[in-house]
Amino acid sequence: MKIKNKTYKEQLNLVDVSAYTEDNFRNSLAMEYHENTKHSEYESRMQGMKIGRFDNKFYHVRASQPYKVYPSVKRIDLNPYLTEDRANVDFFDILKKRRSTRSYDPYSVTLKEISTLLHYSYGISQVNDIPGIKDASWAYRTVPSGGALYPLEIYVAIFNADIENGVYHFRPDINVLEFIKAGDFAETVNKIVSAEPYIQLKEASCVVFITSVFERFLIKYGDRGYRLMMQEVGFVGMNMSLISEALRLGSCMAGGYLDNKVNAFLGIDNMSESIQNVIVIGKPKTDTKGTTNGKQNQ
Repeated sequence: MKIKNKTYKEQLNLVDVSAYTEDNFRNSLAMEYHENTKHSEYESRMQGMKIGRFDNKFYHVRASQPYKVYPSVKRIDLNPYLTEDRANVDFFDILKKRRSTRSYDPYSVTLKEISTLLHYSYGISQVNDIPGIKDASWAYRTVPSGGALYPLEIYVAIFNADIENGVYHFRPDINVLEFIKAGDFAETVNKIVSAEPYIQLKEASCVVFITSVFERFLIKYGDRGYRLMMQEVGFVGMNMSLISEALRLGSCMAGGYLDNKVNAFLGIDNMSESIQNVIVIGKPKTDTKGTTNGKQNQ
């Protein structure tokens, strides 16, 4: 092996076959994006100017309505299920108990559980008028969001519930489920989300799909907005995980999905909107002694 005219580090990389080498970073799109979205004093100032241009009536009215709507479809009103009769649990105990659940018992998830899960993970928690703009308001949700722009959308594929099986879209402005398409899609989802045999997806009650509408963030924050968007995906995912625990359900985030096929399944265009996270939810499997055994230390 010829290694002339190479530095010691370059020579070492030629023979280093361990997991921790520069090959993990060389030609990495992730690292290229990270480097090109760092803020220096100059980039920070330019970003501030872009944000400043966003501060006008037109943008405020438009940005305060980040709601995707499916007209002329069947709706299920979730408001009657938002009662004060919620699980009386200790928050820090829930944090300590939270684990990924990969094995599930057959369980028909209730509308009350679905309503609680969606509303408290990404639903509207407060509404404030926009000063100086008539008939416009900011609707705040349960997670931090850059500029309160809320770029995410939530879809639910129901496999076993007290509502019809199929794909639903959560519309937070009026707190309803919009029924997009009917069908038993457990097998379809299992083919486009790499879960089995590690996650018993087909035994779960439902699968939640979190997508992002890029323009909502990029119009104000540019490329830097993608970082903020992924943070928000994490916030919502963690909310769902903790709420599932409080409801005595289990959840597991599945990162190995086929993006384009998931987008096609949801009926979204793959360009302006795309999948960002998949969460499997169901009743944790129990053994014959009644002990929960579906949880893993993740």
